[in-house]
Amino acid sequence: MSVIEPRRWVGFFWGSMDAFYVGFVVVAGLNRGVTPFFSDFDSALSNMERWGGGLEILIWIGLVAQLSIAVSSVLLCWGRRAGVYLAFAQLPFRLFFVIPSLSLILLLPDISAWLWLCVLAACEGTKGWSLWWLWRIAPAHQ
Repeated sequence: MSVIEPRRWVGFFWGSMDAFYVGFVVVAGLNRGVTPFFSDFDSALSNMERWGGGLEILIWIGLVAQLSIAVSSVLLCWGRRAGVYLAFAQLPFRLFFVIPSLSLILLLPDISAWLWLCVLAACEGTKGWSLWWLWRIAPAHQ
């Protein structure tokens, strides 16, 4: 078996999970009758202002993290090494903002918050390991 096949599969898998997440957020926003991503961003800024502010930078970082997921989706599906770097950079922000890499867990029924966070941590650990593996075997010129 060629090294290219598993490498492409891993990148495509994580890229498709990111695409599923973006699609999930878009559909959920449209079902609520709001503009996906930006309505949540505006709401968060309004709430922060009512609560006293001071942490608006976190709201901005969260928006950038959300939008970077769309970019990493495309790059990983295309098999670009930059997608691996971007996905690595996203890992701490995904944990902080509770954005799952294995987006299918968003479809789980109501479960305990601790169990959900454990599943999230396990998914992020798996993604980190697989991206490290992908980075090690990927050609440097991509």
